[in-house]
Amino acid sequence: MGIRNKKRETLRRLDSKILDAKFLQEIQHGLNCSPFEAEAVLEVVKEVYFPSLDEQSIKAPPGKVALVAVSADEPAGKPVADCEKQNVCLTIHRGPEDDRILQEKGPAGFRQVRIPEICQEALSQGALLTREDLAFRVYIDGIYEYNVNSHN
Repeated sequence: MGIRNKKRETLRRLDSKILDAKFLQEIQHGLNCSPFEAEAVLEVVKEVYFPSLDEQSIKAPPGKVALVAVSADEPAGKPVADCEKQNVCLTIHRGPEDDRILQEKGPAGFRQVRIPEICQEALSQGALLTREDLAFRVYIDGIYEYNVNSHN
């Protein structure tokens, strides 16, 4: 048993929530393929379909971000890499309303207002966000401080 490296664990959890990881999981579990076979299928799909995809069709609209999150149906404690994933499109910036909140309440107040709303938006799309999603994918700075201080 080695020394636990939390930064490496965080990166592994984030890596398991990209489209490639979702596709590999679907192929492995849905078609009962080995990891090697699933990787081979993924590479063929990329070679065949990616050159013809329109770059504009996969972009999220302004103020929104598209990401892969853990399905809300997954049980607590299950490793993120083994969980079913769900694509979500989250509203990160609502325009003048968010600008006003940030100006009036500051960054901490903004986080207190927006984090529950963003998490609820993900849940309404069938997914749950982790601290890593909020900190590294949605780029809400100070998420660890918010999480610790607001729940004491």
